[in-house]
Amino acid sequence: MKRVILAAAVVFLVGCAPGKTPGGASGPAIAVSIAPLAAMASALLGNPGEVATVILPGESPATFDPGPRRMARLQDARLFFACGVPMENQLLPRLRQGHPMLEIVDVTTGLPRATFAGHDDHEHGDSDPHLWLDPRLMRNQVRVMAGDLADMFPERATPILARADSLEAVLMDLDRRLKDELAPVRGRDMFVFHPAFGYLAQAYGLRQVAIEQGGLDPSPRHLARVLEGIKAQGARTVFAQPQFSLGSAHAVAREAGIRLVVLDPLAPDYVANMTAMAHAIREGLDESD
Repeated sequence: MKRVILAAAVVFLVGCAPGKTPGGASGPAIAVSIAPLAAMASALLGNPGEVATVILPGESPATFDPGPRRMARLQDARLFFACGVPMENQLLPRLRQGHPMLEIVDVTTGLPRATFAGHDDHEHGDSDPHLWLDPRLMRNQVRVMAGDLADMFPERATPILARADSLEAVLMDLDRRLKDELAPVRGRDMFVFHPAFGYLAQAYGLRQVAIEQGGLDPSPRHLARVLEGIKAQGARTVFAQPQFSLGSAHAVAREAGIRLVVLDPLAPDYVANMTAMAHAIREGLDESD
């Protein structure tokens, strides 16, 4: 019976990629910075149409600047779930000024934050915001969202909290599956162009090695050091993400004689995407044998 409930929760979660608002004059009551968290909020509410996602597929939270149309979509929001991505530094003051009654909740408050190792001048600052890439930390964020949603919609509190229990079980099951998937490559270096995967790497015993420096292409000296590490390890794969230009990543891969694999940390189908990324990482690192 438990497996049936978990399976149903996974299907519902995958189907809850943020969608359009249902018919009606008002926009979504809930706004979220990124698609993975929006999918969780949608699953908790049972209706993707109640959630607006600020950053859409292909857009980068490091460089995104919401225009008037995107801001207008947020005008009816009563609750905003933030997670510490860079664009919130510009967005949240504008929201507070234009919507003083809007409640803004940082779902990552109190969670341990890592730094970008080896990046003293990263565009995110010292703190790595990609906490959602560890299912255990995502579980904490689901708890925060569920509590705030239950407070906002007291008449729906019981189903919201029940869905939260199901989602937490799904995330713990995901964590176990990712551990099994990545166990054979535990201890390996994971060469990435942009250092977005630190929490995922740390959770499953990998070491993230970033190629870019401070959000910029690597200097010749740093690139030479990275290429030396790639050669020493016999690595055959470098990982990049679609939110950034892949031209430099392709150039580095060609120079190193290795292949480039694209991982999307912002895909809305969280469980499916984390599963697919773990499989791609294992395949990429297994090739280093």
